[in-house]
Amino acid sequence: MVLCDVSGARVRAARETMARKIGAVYKDMDLTMTTLPEDDVDFDPDAFRAAIAHMKRGDVVTIFTPDDTHFKICMACIEAGLHVLCAKPIVKRLEDHTALAEAAKRHGVLVAVEYHKRFDPIYVDARDRVRAQLGPFSYFSSTMTQPKAQLDTFAGWAGKSSDISYYLNSHHMDVHAWSVGRTSRPERVVAMAARGAAERRLRPSDNRAIEDTITLMVQWRNDDDSAGTATYTASWIAPRADSHTQQHFHIMGHEGEIRVNQAKRGYEMSTDTAGFAQLNPLYMKYTPSPSGHFAGQGGYGYRSIEEFVRAAEEVNSGRATIGDISARDVLATVDTTARTTAMLEAGRMSLDAGGAGVRILYPDDLRDENAAPEKEAKRLKNGKAVDCEAEPVGLRLE
Repeated sequence: MVLCDVSGARVRAARETMARKIGAVYKDMDLTMTTLPEDDVDFDPDAFRAAIAHMKRGDVVTIFTPDDTHFKICMACIEAGLHVLCAKPIVKRLEDHTALAEAAKRHGVLVAVEYHKRFDPIYVDARDRVRAQLGPFSYFSSTMTQPKAQLDTFAGWAGKSSDISYYLNSHHMDVHAWSVGRTSRPERVVAMAARGAAERRLRPSDNRAIEDTITLMVQWRNDDDSAGTATYTASWIAPRADSHTQQHFHIMGHEGEIRVNQAKRGYEMSTDTAGFAQLNPLYMKYTPSPSGHFAGQGGYGYRSIEEFVRAAEEVNSGRATIGDISARDVLATVDTTARTTAMLEAGRMSLDAGGAGVRILYPDDLRDENAAPEKEAKRLKNGKAVDCEAEPVGLRLE
C-alpha cells in the first residue's frame, strides 16, 4: 500500500493516527505501507506522481483530496493504467468529467465516484421502489447539514477549492439521478445562497466569499415529456446535534412518494462522557468484535470501496468488462454520472451570475438539423418523447 499527501508532516501524522485508531484498536491489522513524500518535505504538490511510480497497471487508487486537485491526479492515474475511485465530486466542471470518461475508455480502466449512499440498504430499497412503484418523476427535495465545527476542518479550501454544494449536495443529487435512472434528465438550474456565519467564523485573510447554505433548484424532464422539479440544500453552519450530519430526502412520483431520514435510524445511545447520540453502524461499525477484530465489513462505507476493488479485480482477470460493471448500475462509474457534475457546475455558475438560470445541454440540443427527422422517428418508435439516455454535453448561461 502507498499513502500519499502533499506534506511530509501530514503523512507522518496519518501513520500515527492509523497506529492509534486502527493498530491499537483491532487485532491482526497490517498497516505496512510506503508513505510519500518524505517526512521532512514541507510541500510537494506532485508527490502523487512518485506514488504512481510505485504502482503497476491494474492497481487500484483511491483519491480523497481537495476538489480542485481531483482532475489532475485522476488523469495521471488513468494514463498510468490504474483503476480510480475518487471522492465526490469527481471534478467541478462538466468538461473535465467528459475528459476523464473519454480517457478511462481509451485506457481501458475503471473509474468511479465514491458515492457510498448507493450501498446504504435503505437507500437501495428506496431506489428500487422508486423505479418499480412511483411512476414518472415529479418532485425531489433533500437537505444535508453539518455543524460549524466542520468548517474548521475545511478552513484551507472552503470557498476557494470548492463550496458546500459540491461537498454535500452531490450526495443526494446522485441518489436522485440514480433512482430515476434513464427515465428523466435535469435541464435547468437556478441557485441561491446564504452568507455571513461561515465568513465570521473563519475570517479568511483573502476575503473570499464562503456560502453558509446553498440551495439548487432544478427543472427535470421525463422521457414522456412530463416535468419534475427538485431542490437540493446543503449547509455547514448547523449547531452540534445528536447526529453529525442531519440528512433526509423526499421523492414523489405520479403514483406515490417516499421519505427517508438517514440521520435517525431508531438506534440511540447516551453516556456520561459523550451525551446523547444517534448511532449508524450501517455506515461503519467501529466497535471491535468480541475477539478484538475489525467487524465493520458490512457497513456501506466499507462496502462502497470493497465493491470497487472487487470490480477492478474482475476487469483485471477478464471476468468482466468495464461495460459490464457500468451496466450493473451499482458503482457510480464516470461514464454514467456526468449529469450530477453538470448540476453542480450549473449551480456554481448560477450563483456567480447572481442567480441566473443555467441550461444543461444534451446531444439532441446540439444535433444537426438535417439529422433531426431521423432521430425524432427513432425516439417515437421507441415510445419515448425525450431522449433521457444520453449524458449532458454542455452548459449555457441564460
